[in-house]
Amino acid sequence: MKPLKFKLLGAASSIILTTLAANGVAVAQSAPDDSVITTNTGENTERTLEQDKIVVTGTRIQRTNAQSSIPLQTLGAADLEEIGTTDLAEALTQIPGVSESVSPTNSNFFIQTSGLSTINLRRLGDDRTLVLINGKRAVSNSGNADRVSLSTLPIGFVERTEVTTGGASAIYGSDAIAGVANFILEDDFNGFEFDARYGSPEASGGQELRLNGRVGQNFADDKGYFLFALSYRDEEMIRADESRPESILAVEFDDPAVGRDSWTGEINLPGCDPNNDNRHCFVPSLSSSTPGGSFEGDAWFVDGRWFNDQSLGPNNRPAGEDFFTDFDGYNFRPGRTLNGSRELFNAALTSSYEFSPELEGSVTVMYSEIDSVTANGFETLNGSDSFGLFNESTIGNIASDHPFIPPEVEETRSGSVSFNRRLVELGEQQRQNNRRTLRTIADLKGQFNENFDWELYATYGKFEQHQYNPNEYNHLNAQRALDIESDGNGGFQCADEAARADGCVPINIFGEGTITAAAASYIRYNGYATQERIQYTAGGFVSGDLFEIPAGDVKFAAGAEFRREEQDTVGDPDGDQVGGLDGDPTTDDINVTSLAVFPSVKSDYAVVEGFAEIDIPILRDQLNLQGAARVGDYNTIGTIFSYNVGAVWTPIEDLRLRTQYSRSQRAPSLTELFSPPRQDADSLADPCEGLQPDGTGIDQPDGDGGENADLSIVSANCLSEAGIQAYFADPELFDPADGFDAPGSVNGPNSGNPNVKEETADTFTIGAVYQPSFIPNLTVIADYYQIEIEDAITSISTQNTVDLCYSSSDFPNNRFCDVITRNPVTGEVTEVINFQENLNEEKVAGIDVSALYDFEIPSVPGDFNADFRYTHYLDQEVTFTGIGGTQLTTTPLGEIGNGEDEWRLRLRYALDGFVASYTATFIGGGVDDLLNDPSPDDDRFFEVDGQDFHRIFMSYTWGDNDQYRIYGGVNNLFDDLGPIVPTGLDNGSSLNIVTPLNDVVGREFFVGTRIRF
Repeated sequence: MKPLKFKLLGAASSIILTTLAANGVAVAQSAPDDSVITTNTGENTERTLEQDKIVVTGTRIQRTNAQSSIPLQTLGAADLEEIGTTDLAEALTQIPGVSESVSPTNSNFFIQTSGLSTINLRRLGDDRTLVLINGKRAVSNSGNADRVSLSTLPIGFVERTEVTTGGASAIYGSDAIAGVANFILEDDFNGFEFDARYGSPEASGGQELRLNGRVGQNFADDKGYFLFALSYRDEEMIRADESRPESILAVEFDDPAVGRDSWTGEINLPGCDPNNDNRHCFVPSLSSSTPGGSFEGDAWFVDGRWFNDQSLGPNNRPAGEDFFTDFDGYNFRPGRTLNGSRELFNAALTSSYEFSPELEGSVTVMYSEIDSVTANGFETLNGSDSFGLFNESTIGNIASDHPFIPPEVEETRSGSVSFNRRLVELGEQQRQNNRRTLRTIADLKGQFNENFDWELYATYGKFEQHQYNPNEYNHLNAQRALDIESDGNGGFQCADEAARADGCVPINIFGEGTITAAAASYIRYNGYATQERIQYTAGGFVSGDLFEIPAGDVKFAAGAEFRREEQDTVGDPDGDQVGGLDGDPTTDDINVTSLAVFPSVKSDYAVVEGFAEIDIPILRDQLNLQGAARVGDYNTIGTIFSYNVGAVWTPIEDLRLRTQYSRSQRAPSLTELFSPPRQDADSLADPCEGLQPDGTGIDQPDGDGGENADLSIVSANCLSEAGIQAYFADPELFDPADGFDAPGSVNGPNSGNPNVKEETADTFTIGAVYQPSFIPNLTVIADYYQIEIEDAITSISTQNTVDLCYSSSDFPNNRFCDVITRNPVTGEVTEVINFQENLNEEKVAGIDVSALYDFEIPSVPGDFNADFRYTHYLDQEVTFTGIGGTQLTTTPLGEIGNGEDEWRLRLRYALDGFVASYTATFIGGGVDDLLNDPSPDDDRFFEVDGQDFHRIFMSYTWGDNDQYRIYGGVNNLFDDLGPIVPTGLDNGSSLNIVTPLNDVVGREFFVGTRIRF
């Protein structure tokens, strides 16, 4: 018994599972008239799709595709090739409604996830998007979430990708709230094939080489089959440089109406006219931490010479001016990573054997090894740098009698010396990851009683990550190396005897290149950590026809599944808040490095689930009702239950209507349940900022609902803090003109919570598929969807936590205050722990429209195809309780990265072995902050337009059995890098061009060849 297969190869004209634009939501649909569709794919080979019993993503029931109510979007092997990328995640994000989550571009600075490539559906997050391989779960490629990096799948081994959106938990279990991406692997290729592709951007870096090879063969009189595939990719790093000038511009967003630096002339910079239409401008954004150092704010070393505000003043400003960051500072952007380098090796083996007409077994083994590197510039050493478990210590100023103070600094010094210094002598910071993934799938399939199919399966997955983070620095060692004394022999030594015994080397930070190799080695910190995830699943199901009624057969599927997830993370020994490798949280090595390390944790959970589906015909070939249910028993949270009901109605031959309602539940992940606090730096506007000893001076809190806060309560609560009173009592800290002064950022570690429970989503879809008989080969599809999530698992932001604490009448006896730590001497907030909780309600809604048309032009040889997919977001909301107990609803819809519209258009032409296609994609633009900057009339308003990108592809195939192929194309045809969205904005970055509206690669040319025997 050969398993029934559903092949989907070639152009969009061969896709009978027609795309539903938007978010990877598409619909399985039938051909207008025929039971077999035949199309020319440009490979001189006719592909057929049997309109018999098939199984598509979103069900385990075999039915004709015309009877399916599951919205489904599909990309075949040819579609993936013509998109012009070698990365599956990048290919899928071409579909409207499918967004990148973690990518090699946006993860450059991430500690745990740099170099991954994951997707999310409907903007609901990759932890709510379930990735399957051949319909089976895949082990996570991340130690801090359930996410699968699509780079671990060999693109040359993928036959097609099926994406459903929303309501799939009843079929596949937890994590499928937003939908499912199912990667179907090739399983019937015979022969040998080798494919080589090389791509190069017009700008620097980013060269890419891909080599694919596979061999497949039947054996034992065609009862057995095996396929072995190898894939190698080498992607060079893309750095910010002059070939992409937008990436190295030292710019930040600013506005004349909200306060300026006082130095004359800045207001005359381009775009800074307060009368311009946008009422904002870009101003230079440089760093005061220079390779030569800036000291006391009035002495600095730049371009090989000293300057100060006394006798060494620069010529480009009035006498007596201090160091001015925006002109004298350091542009730290050149050389930093825009897109990390990756070297990828994937191997896969699948084999099947037909033991009898009623029994077949198969095994699939996949191995992936990926090395990724990102470069993030050079660390900085500043006297104000804090360290320790609760940031209770600072590096401190350099003593006034320090022997390394040069005359140029001594001339301006009035006491101890404050400093900012970039540590270029240590080398650039990097995130180096080695990730290895092993996945195995084994199953047995059979039949009994002619009407019933059964399947037993088991999977095993193991993911290992080894991360190396070089060229950070050790705060404690730096502090000791700056505290020096005479060694009695004409030289100098570290003043601390214990530090000397530990190898302390005096450090000189005055001027460029002054840090010796020995000193650099002493303060340098090279971080290292490992992560491991293991997944086991085992299950089985039976499906078939229960009985016959007048309208047809009642179909069903039912089964059970066991799954176990394990995580073992060994965080960096220094900075691990649960004690590191030594297990002692009181030792001095806690939080002494500049590296934001993550904690050690070992955890697991197990779940047993049962599931069932049913399909009931009401009117033969016209109306079917469908339903599914799944119950899961977790050893962490107990029982969860998901279900869906749907209907497919064909009132006339040309029109099919469908609808579905689903209740889906997602259990919290291992990280959400068990993770200790993980370091994270968050911005914070302290509600006590500006406080005077008499209680005046504060403003309404910045948090959501801050306008509802009673300032008398906030003031009283702030005054009750011992640390703030200590601040007022210290004349070196307290300036009555400013009031209480708080820093703008704090340590805001994210933490799991063993008390968090499941989140629940209700999904409703209704749609229509129209195939007019008077326009052959035209299909138009429209769908409305709505997903509402209750008890969404998230955390209260650092800003809201602090504001809710200090605006509360039960201060400090509430859960918000319990997670806040203030420095007892300076009064500043040093840490706010963000625990996972069931807090919010989330809602997304929208409309998907797609149109596919195969046509010919009279007197023009060849076949034409148009494929248009469009999604429009109607709602994207988060509802939660804000300050004062007020229910607040916010929306990012219409902000940068969350535009209202997305679309993709592909035009394709095929003649014999020649294929040419043109693809255009559009991503809607937006404003930076809808809540605080809602209109162009406001000073801080910032907006970018939507972006469209274009690509072309051509190939020619010839020879027996399509033996030879050459192909090539151009991505980002018009070399559009997208808008500059700089630092200082909610959605901005110091890299300027790394938002979802940007393409950092720019125009890219690629060529390839394929040989098949």
